[in-house]
Amino acid sequence: MTSEDLNKWIACDQCNSAQALYLVKLMDGELAFCGHHFNKNKEALDKVSYEIVELDRKEAVPQLEKEEV
Repeated sequence: MTSEDLNKWIACDQCNSAQALYLVKLMDGELAFCGHHFNKNKEALDKVSYEIVELDRKEAVPQLEKEEV
């Protein structure tokens, strides 16, 4: 995964509807979690992960530029 990938909007792997705020790196893959599901599973994730990356928060819908009159 590149730094460009970390700036994309990624869905939580558990609920699939919220924006992922944490990328949990495991020996056999990666999981992405929203804040709620990360906090809910943090104790277990700390035991099995080798790195936890806090992702950049991006707006779900980009703001359009206002037209000058």
